[in-house]
Amino acid sequence: MSRPPNPQLANDILRVTAQIVEDKGAEKLALLEVARRLGYTRPTIYLYYKNKDELLQATIDRAFESFADAQDAAEEGRPPASALRRRVAAYLDWGIEHPEMYRLMFEHPSESPVGDARVALRRRWLERDRELLAQVFDLISEEHRPSLDVVDSGVWGVAHGLVSLIISGRMFGQLGRAIGIDEAKARAQRIIEGILQLPADEEVAQ
Repeated sequence: MSRPPNPQLANDILRVTAQIVEDKGAEKLALLEVARRLGYTRPTIYLYYKNKDELLQATIDRAFESFADAQDAAEEGRPPASALRRRVAAYLDWGIEHPEMYRLMFEHPSESPVGDARVALRRRWLERDRELLAQVFDLISEEHRPSLDVVDSGVWGVAHGLVSLIISGRMFGQLGRAIGIDEAKARAQRIIEGILQLPADEEVAQ
């Protein structure tokens, strides 16, 4: 008789996998190490994930949830321009603070199709970004209003490119060296601000 599923163990497997990815990178992930850290043997992992790729895909799903939640939390209760600024800042912060996980999320070649949950999450995420950007555009006079489609795709493409360059060390040097993480974030944010050309916050400066 097969072992009944243990939701807590399934969650622990994902937690430990994420730790290894963050510490060493996805290419160094070994199912044996995951099992050992949890006090189990490797066959136990296969009761929950049929292979390494499936485990990584589940880890990516969990990471995208965290990534989206960070952006949602950053904008909560803010007026449109401020909310968009904070979403962009949260995007940059999350990617820079989780470089190996960010690489896994956006660069990992997979043999498995993307699951429905991740498709739905990304659709919700993209729709919220576009909705918020449209609200910001309502604050800009038509004379100075850029193309929504161009800015929508451009700002997030630039955000992704900046995070990728920063964590690779090709833009500001290795993280923690050269100008440092905080300065890298500040410079990236200024670049995004220049693209967005947002109106002033509709709130009292804090």
